[in-house]
Amino acid sequence: MRLPIALVAALIAAAPASAQEAGTTTALEINPQSYTGLWYEIARTPTPYQEDCEGGVTATYSLLDETSVEVINRWDRASGDEQGVVGTAEVVNGNFNTFSVEFGEDSGAPGVNYVVAAVGEEDGGQYPWAAVYSPEGNTGWILAREPELSAKERKEAEAALSEVGVDLAQLSDTAQPPQSYDPAAE
Repeated sequence: MRLPIALVAALIAAAPASAQEAGTTTALEINPQSYTGLWYEIARTPTPYQEDCEGGVTATYSLLDETSVEVINRWDRASGDEQGVVGTAEVVNGNFNTFSVEFGEDSGAPGVNYVVAAVGEEDGGQYPWAAVYSPEGNTGWILAREPELSAKERKEAEAALSEVGVDLAQLSDTAQPPQSYDPAAE
């Protein structure tokens, strides 16, 4: 099954999601090395495959080769324990801002695409935040390198999601940091 997640983007250069077909890439160029690493989910729109996520949602992206990324998603469950899933993201149409993410059959995650709408300006070789969405529905995520995001960066990420058609009224904050695991420990 395909899933965006959390795992990833500069300013939007594409048509709104309502005019964009699933799997269509945008002109946004992403530096793969600057996108890899640990991300904290700051906010998201409701998704059925994240219903059990109480908070503490993180995604870690590692390059496997020039067109594939390993995705490790972890989160705190309402029961107080940690849950996680590992998958592979394949670059779509040669653009490192658009992915088809596959998780195992047991993940319960539906097939969707993952498109990076925008990223913050590179700092220290990493993007500080990313606005990500799925063109297959009103699904969006705001990710950051730290458990918190400044108001200015949050506004920029929200503007990018709004531009691609994500309903910001559906966006809810994700409790951070994780309580049941250390995201830096692998």
